Amino acid sequence: MELEKALATFDSISIESLLDRAALMDRSDRKFVFDKATLEDILGDCGPQYNILEMNAQRLFDYETEYFDTADRLFYLQHHRGKANRYKVRRRLYGSTGEEFIEVKHKTNKGNTQKLRVAGNGLSMANPLLHAHIGESLTAQLQPSLLVRYKRITLLHKEKNEKVTLDFDITWGQPEEELNSTPTVNFQNVVIAEVKSINLHFNTFQSIAKKRGIREGSLSKYCLGCLAIYPEIKQNRFKQTYKHILSIEHAS
Repeated sequence: MELEKALATFDSISIESLLDRAALMDRSDRKFVFDKATLEDILGDCGPQYNILEMNAQRLFDYETEYFDTADRLFYLQHHRGKANRYKVRRRLYGSTGEEFIEVKHKTNKGNTQKLRVAGNGLSMANPLLHAHIGESLTAQLQPSLLVRYKRITLLHKEKNEKVTLDFDITWGQPEEELNSTPTVNFQNVVIAEVKSINLHFNTFQSIAKKRGIREGSLSKYCLGCLAIYPEIKQNRFKQTYKHILSIEHAS
């Protein structure tokens, strides 16, 4: 079954209904990584239990995310150390609507993820938000660090407050102004699935993944991109997960 046909088998949901039921700006999440060759089977398993986001007659969307960090990549290193209370700052462009936001993701010491955002494409537009959460001094040190482009499918469980995003055809590069002169890294065979819910103890996608032999693995697209683009970066904590992801990418 072709991907387009697989997507067409789902009942659709609008962005308004999705946000009404599952905006999930304060949530728990889990990640799963698997081979793109398995994607259609995963979608077949999900079809009876999930709706799919549809906008402007589209069910597959382009995303662009630019991450900001300090010159010494403080946010990356905090994640690498397993710091419980940490942040990421990014600009996100939603290809389906053309909307852009500056977003702050806060991983709390309770393991939840809080996402806060303001409309705009420049950090200065989000200064009040940034100052309130990471402080003026750190805000002043932020600079573009990584650019990521990918395709996304978004599913919402028909009964539970459980959202699943499936990201693939991922391209990492250095920031926009340097992109034309800097090599990019493309992952053609990897799908990153993320389950997002207020309560993940009884999530459906985990059961589907387990049936397919897919294991849970936690590595953000920012950290994964840093490992791919900046091979000299500290990576001990991520080495096993990164090796597993590379094995998927190069298996075909």
